[in-house]
Amino acid sequence: MSRMIYAIFREQALSPGKVAEDAAILESVLQHLEAQDWETRRLSAETIPEEPPEALGVLHMAQGPAATARLAGWEKKGLRLINSPQALQRCSRKNLCAWLGGWDFLFPRTRYFSVAEAEANWGREFPGPGWLKRADIHADGPGDVVRVSNPAQAREVLADFARRRIQGLIWQEHITGEEIKFYAVGRGVFFKAFLAGTGAEATGSLAAVLKNLAARLATVSRLEVFGGDVIVTPEGKAVLIDLNDWPSFSRCREAAAQEIANYVKGKFRL
Repeated sequence: MSRMIYAIFREQALSPGKVAEDAAILESVLQHLEAQDWETRRLSAETIPEEPPEALGVLHMAQGPAATARLAGWEKKGLRLINSPQALQRCSRKNLCAWLGGWDFLFPRTRYFSVAEAEANWGREFPGPGWLKRADIHADGPGDVVRVSNPAQAREVLADFARRRIQGLIWQEHITGEEIKFYAVGRGVFFKAFLAGTGAEATGSLAAVLKNLAARLATVSRLEVFGGDVIVTPEGKAVLIDLNDWPSFSRCREAAAQEIANYVKGKFRL
């Protein structure tokens, strides 16, 4: 078999305002591979065939249920995927709060509600101030993640979710502190973290703590190319609030692309 890699780009509907950024990281990885005589083929998530291709492996950013179900079928037939669809499922907000509870990670109080349930019950049982997040995907377009302080604000968000036919949501308590976005490959193969507010890179002991957190997440989630959001509290505790497969790596794209390409070559050896 030739050194053939297939790449599948994210559904445009799941990259609101980020279609070019999401595509850029995968395209950059492919260019690094092509420069070293690896063959590549590109597919959109909307055009995945039923049968797996003849390839050493697949790099994919797909997130929608139709695409990931088909990719899971490819994986069952022995094709190597980065990331595994099983690992991808752990990133959904609904699943994240469930499986993280079995591990020693700091995570905010989080509850899943159907939108219909919340609309019916929150008039008398509002869970409190916090964040309302759509539970199915990490699209994060306008209105997908909203901080609310009272039932009236929550009702407005619920009405918007219902209007957009979003069926489930996550309520998450607000954690005070500095938000940091991190990007990682494997268990310490590549790691970068940046303060969300300023874009400054996290360094020193803070970076070391976050790198260790990312390595532990890679171990238990089985994600290989991923990122996340952490709140560092005034006491110095790192609280995970989101975990994402194949982020855009926008703050460190070129360095990340080279390391992802090297990682892929090691994983997809003949």
